[in-house]
Amino acid sequence: METQLQSIFEDVVKTEIIEEAFPGMFMDTPEDEKTKLISCLGAFRQFWGGLSQESHEQCIQWIVKFIHGQHSPKRISFLYDCLAMAVETGLLPPRMVCESLINSDTLEWERTQLWALTFKLVRKIIGGVDYKGVRDLLKVILEKILTIPNTVSSAVVQQLLAAREVIAYILERNACLLPAYFAVTEIRKLYPEGKLPHWLLGNLVSDFVDTFRPTARINSICGRCSLLPVVNNSGAICNSWKLDPATLRFPLKGLLPYDKDLFEPQTALLRYVLEQPYSRDMVCNMLGLNKQHKQRCPVLEDQLVDLVVYAMERSETEEKFDDGGTSQLLWQHLSSQLIFFVLFQFASFPHMVLSLHQKLAGRGLIKGRDHLMWVLLQFISGSIQKNALADFLPVMKLFDLLYPEKEYIPVPDINKPQSTHAFAMTCIWIHLNRKAQNDNSKLQIPIPHSLKLHHESTFAYCFQIPCLGDLTHTS
Repeated sequence: METQLQSIFEDVVKTEIIEEAFPGMFMDTPEDEKTKLISCLGAFRQFWGGLSQESHEQCIQWIVKFIHGQHSPKRISFLYDCLAMAVETGLLPPRMVCESLINSDTLEWERTQLWALTFKLVRKIIGGVDYKGVRDLLKVILEKILTIPNTVSSAVVQQLLAAREVIAYILERNACLLPAYFAVTEIRKLYPEGKLPHWLLGNLVSDFVDTFRPTARINSICGRCSLLPVVNNSGAICNSWKLDPATLRFPLKGLLPYDKDLFEPQTALLRYVLEQPYSRDMVCNMLGLNKQHKQRCPVLEDQLVDLVVYAMERSETEEKFDDGGTSQLLWQHLSSQLIFFVLFQFASFPHMVLSLHQKLAGRGLIKGRDHLMWVLLQFISGSIQKNALADFLPVMKLFDLLYPEKEYIPVPDINKPQSTHAFAMTCIWIHLNRKAQNDNSKLQIPIPHSLKLHHESTFAYCFQIPCLGDLTHTS
């Protein structure tokens, strides 16, 4: 096949020695050009008719490779005229020709004359391509344009603009080559919100995308980022507040140019819902979390940690904190949320504790430390038997940070309900120590010096109650 094709096209582009010696001095008349075209097309028509359907694409690719191997712009232009006539007469399918031309590895912006002639031919015959083919061509042409560097010589810009003219023709709505929605989808894949189009395209692409902004507003809720849900049991299955569990962004339909704030992570929305009572089911629905599947959600972890830090800040500024207050309700709510999300493994306990340590380091927030340890104790006491000891050891790092005292910490008044929180860290140590003994671990966790009075008092109080005395004796 290649030999026959080479014979057909080399016969029509061959020149005399004197023409090669004085290029540009000899010009064929329009009649001679037309005669050559008809002769070439006739020979190729006979050859094409004998090919199988499976060989058509290979044949066209060889022709394109042959043309791109020429170095004379005159020869390239003549051979492109042959291709154009073959397409116009219905001999060659326009889509296959356009795809072979654009996908050629030898079509590079540095060969400016070949670049210009190629895109002029594509502009001439693309009208016969179906919309699916035009969509594929638009994608490839946009990618080809991206290969052009940001700075080029002004002498070649005019030839490079041939590619822009093809893009403009495709985007022209009256040309009816491609539904505009498909065009904007391909453009947004390469140029998402905030990314400027290639300089060669200028405002051609940005103006086209802007025509879809009213459509995007119709398909979105006005002021959505400022709205907050009413959190209750009946609203748990509402789909209006769904978020992407990886990015916390709203799941937007299509690649339309929505308002910029809709592309931002909705951390404030998730934080608001987490702060509300009876919000666990709604949070699961928002993030697509299923209790039947163990699925860790890092963004949920981060928000839970931030809520704990916020509670520590609230505790630090509250005047009558030890006697209870508004922050007490927050700590109780946090305890419920943390147990639920960690229990179903939507959040990782050791990761959360380490993140807490990192965010509290150097801040000196210690007034709420007992309540934080009480929250952690709620989970540790019920799950330490089912999990590895290593999962709970990061709590000791948190202790070193929040309990900097070198002397004994005074024992609280047990007549006050909040005194139970003061013993939380000691109870955590008892659980960790007993777990290490049960696992025959060589790990030694000595009682912190500052907690010795608490530890002794815990044993004393427990032995006053027979059922607790037996339990404490085993530890």
